[in-house]
Amino acid sequence: MSKEEVTPIETPKDAPDVTVVDSSPGGQKDTDPLWQGLAEAAEKKTPAYLKVYVHTGNPEVPDSGEMTVTADSPDSVSVTVDAKNVDDDLSPFLLIHGTFDVEEIGNSAYTLKTVDDKAIPELDPKGPDDEKRCTADDAQDRIGLAADDLADDPDRREEFRQQWGGSPRVWWGIQMTAISLGEEGGVAGDFLTEACGEYLQ
Repeated sequence: MSKEEVTPIETPKDAPDVTVVDSSPGGQKDTDPLWQGLAEAAEKKTPAYLKVYVHTGNPEVPDSGEMTVTADSPDSVSVTVDAKNVDDDLSPFLLIHGTFDVEEIGNSAYTLKTVDDKAIPELDPKGPDDEKRCTADDAQDRIGLAADDLADDPDRREEFRQQWGGSPRVWWGIQMTAISLGEEGGVAGDFLTEACGEYLQ
């Protein structure tokens, strides 16, 4: 297998201090970048730029008003946000996008007020997209290896995000698998099959 290419991500000078461009695995704060970013923004009273995919059991986006997005992993953070800042193109993943003022309203609940709808494409990871990842000849080996490596060394998460974040569903699957492998009696689960489901028909 060839080595993974990583294109470094340059943060533009005018980007908010807190930026989260990621796929959230949900669950506990210590493994969820979305929750960590929201907590930091709320504490510092500074806006947060989010482009975060959340795997949810209720992917309906209303036409207007606010909605609450919560990952379908247990003990996940819940985020109340204007529905127009949520996309369901990759349902059951919902994409929360925009720059927001963040207010903590409970132990694991935050409200977002939209400051700006503009995307900051420079912050997007540059790797292959989900379809390319899922249909590559060595897809299973490569994706499985990334999950094993992340399970062995969670501190490498940022490196893996830069490699895999361009394929948000696969990156979610890698994280979920790594978390599952890290639990007592850990098993890989079926997350990678789910991430690639629509390309494997």
